[in-house]
Amino acid sequence: MADLQGGELVVARYRLDARAPSDLVGIEAWEATDQILDRPVRLSIITSPDAPLTLDAARRAALVSDEHVTRVIDVLHDAARSIVVTEPYVGSTLADLVEAQPLSPHAARAVIGAAATALEAARRRGVHHGALRPSAIRVHQGRVRVTGLGIDGDLVHGEARLDGDAASRADTVALVALLHYALTGDLPRVAHDVEALDPGVVGPARLQVPGAPLVPPRDVDQAVPRDLDTLCSVTLGDHDDGPVTPGQLVSELAPWDSEHVPVTGEVPVAVQPIEPPVTREVTRQSVRTLAAGGASRGAARPGTPPPAGPVRRPSTGRIPRVAPAAAAAGATSLTLKHAAAPAAPAATASTAGPTTTEQAPAAPAGVPNTTQPVTTQPAAAPAAMLSDPGPSGRGPDSPGTTTARPADDGARPQTTKSGRRLRLNPTPYVLALMLVLVVGAGVVAKNTLFSGFEPAVVEASQTPTEEAPADADPAAEPPAEEAPAEAPPAPALPVISGGQVVTNPGDEDYNENAGLAIDDDVTTAWYSLEYKTSNFGGFDRLLAYAITLEQPATVSTVYLSTQNTGGNVEIRATDAANPRGGEVLASGPLNGETTMTLSAPVETQNLVILFTDLPTATSDGKFRAHIYDISLS
Repeated sequence: MADLQGGELVVARYRLDARAPSDLVGIEAWEATDQILDRPVRLSIITSPDAPLTLDAARRAALVSDEHVTRVIDVLHDAARSIVVTEPYVGSTLADLVEAQPLSPHAARAVIGAAATALEAARRRGVHHGALRPSAIRVHQGRVRVTGLGIDGDLVHGEARLDGDAASRADTVALVALLHYALTGDLPRVAHDVEALDPGVVGPARLQVPGAPLVPPRDVDQAVPRDLDTLCSVTLGDHDDGPVTPGQLVSELAPWDSEHVPVTGEVPVAVQPIEPPVTREVTRQSVRTLAAGGASRGAARPGTPPPAGPVRRPSTGRIPRVAPAAAAAGATSLTLKHAAAPAAPAATASTAGPTTTEQAPAAPAGVPNTTQPVTTQPAAAPAAMLSDPGPSGRGPDSPGTTTARPADDGARPQTTKSGRRLRLNPTPYVLALMLVLVVGAGVVAKNTLFSGFEPAVVEASQTPTEEAPADADPAAEPPAEEAPAEAPPAPALPVISGGQVVTNPGDEDYNENAGLAIDDDVTTAWYSLEYKTSNFGGFDRLLAYAITLEQPATVSTVYLSTQNTGGNVEIRATDAANPRGGEVLASGPLNGETTMTLSAPVETQNLVILFTDLPTATSDGKFRAHIYDISLS
């Protein structure tokens, strides 16, 4: 895609950062960033003509869960592009390691053994690599990763494309060839001749010449163990011998130690020394110094009240009020406590001038605010007390004389005559509700317990029990009771024991995935090849799925969990030997979760699902059969 540039946002999620190297034709690789999850990813934009089939292989590869496989994260397709999103390719390739220096036997055994373990997990899912080469195996921080699973080997779908056991054998031979390459630095041709490999890619310096015999590993390096030398010689020889699956290769290589895997990509982390915490100096300020207007070291900043000093409670029972510094230094005098002077005439207080009210400074955080608005008098007032306490013992700052109160704005809560706030006590209501529930539960329990104890009523039509005659011989044998009739055996449940895909002789239609339709797992599926028309492209093709039960059983319904819509399917009472024979028990189109009810229950051990017209299963208008699960009842 020549129109893509760095910084562009693909499918409104992935930001392209830089082009990534790729040695395959039909793929454009980018290093990108997932904008939603904020993580690095690799985008493989498929440009080959077989892009739909490559995307289908990538979806199957996404089901492989192994720590040694670069995971497929997402598969996207729109009108313009076909994209496969995977984890980023990190670390050094096997070619980078071997070009620097061939690996030790322990390291080669560990690297190839980990790769074989990953491909064995993929084989059990019906997925094969098909393009193993030195650049498809990477090592990063002591961990081996196989890249390109489900992508590299499916870029080209030709007539010679391998599948099933042949593809598994090809992957195993390629792994042994990479083992030979890791031990000696000589790359066998089988691990280089990848169908989608870019012709412009320069191979290793010691690549096997076409037609030339392969030198055994011990002839190159005497330190190679004999078992590895024999494994390479037998598998890469002309007799088509050696392991046929990656699992068998794991058994040949075991045991190995993962600690022998080369460690690459390690980034040292600098350890920063821990700085000791900064000790702050605690300063205190005297209240007397503040009142006198003096400043001391560490005085509080403007707007920060000083710490509250000790409070002494006088004999009158009231707490003295602290005046602000500005009031102490000004022309007004602060009334701090009640003076023990004789009562002054009322005219003295009335001629002293108007009174003013000032608010005390706010208390610091965490200290309860106990100050009240204080009353100040002009400087001309006498130093004696301004008012005489009344009979109740209240001082001059008592309410109703000179202390100001906040205005009532109507938002104050309702109070009683004693000044207490009205509060609702929910306890009586909760107790009353619980009492009603207990009484109701008791009535229901009484009616339920004693409902089955009514006296038994004997109908007049009932015949009395016959008594034995008085002259009957007690030693006589009682009459023999009739043996109860045996209950008929319960019908056997239809249990599927096996299934196979039936096609024309010589045709193969993903037969290795046939068991995925009866494994009781809706995440796996059997599917057929794709066709451009529903009638198999005009060819006389046979496509059926034969079911075998554990024992003959009665079947009345066939449930098909599919991804198909349309087409036509026939349920026939026959077996794989004659898939188009037998009686047609049910037929009709498919639509997701499809229930096929038979015309009449039938007792059989074999059933055939015959596809007479292919349904639609892909977004590009192609046709194929696709079954997640089959069940009977």
